[in-house]
Amino acid sequence: MEGQNLPMIPTLHRSLATKLVCLVVMVSGCGGVGFLGTTASSFLRHVQESDNPNVRYAAFTKLADPSCYSDESQKTEAVGVLVAALEGGKESVATQAAICRTLGALNRPEALTVLRKTALADDPIVRTEACRALGKIGTIEDATLLARVMTTDVSRDCRVAAIEALGDLAPEDPRIGLTLVEGMRNPDPAIRAASYQTLKQITGQDLGFEISRWEELAHARLNETQPPDIQTAP
Repeated sequence: MEGQNLPMIPTLHRSLATKLVCLVVMVSGCGGVGFLGTTASSFLRHVQESDNPNVRYAAFTKLADPSCYSDESQKTEAVGVLVAALEGGKESVATQAAICRTLGALNRPEALTVLRKTALADDPIVRTEACRALGKIGTIEDATLLARVMTTDVSRDCRVAAIEALGDLAPEDPRIGLTLVEGMRNPDPAIRAASYQTLKQITGQDLGFEISRWEELAHARLNETQPPDIQTAP
């Protein structure tokens, strides 16, 4: 198989289980939520005061819209509320996932600590969305965490999300390229496809599906970062 073209399929962004959870929330919950307002102030009030989990889910989701905020201080307040809710661990899986998506959309560094922790949470749906959010607001240092998720997580969706997040971060560390090359050898076609797309993103090249060509490029980039051998005088 080495060096051969491997069949790829489009990356699957969410598993059937994730889609079913979101569908249940939309059908059974959000239909009876009612009018929540149009501003961040109203959404935050519902989040903090409502006992209805469907209302809170909808409000957390609406807080992702940047146009609902009057100023940056209000975004800071919202991020604090979102982080506290995620750390509290009392919200449903669907709502925790929604919070992660909203934190990613708000793109504020104050959320990094909780997202890094949540990327290793128990539920794979929540981990998946935390990884996606890290791809949007993370730092280059988060590439190590995402690479760990990519190679060790038991959930395919989490691994794909971590791979795609690496593409968003575009780390310069050439070791990430080698990890992605190994991803192209994975028996799961979704992981192969995601690894291929991310390699294109971080290298700016398209070498097709031939693994050996990507491996050569990854090693070449690794060697460029290593200091030259010190020549000693005879």
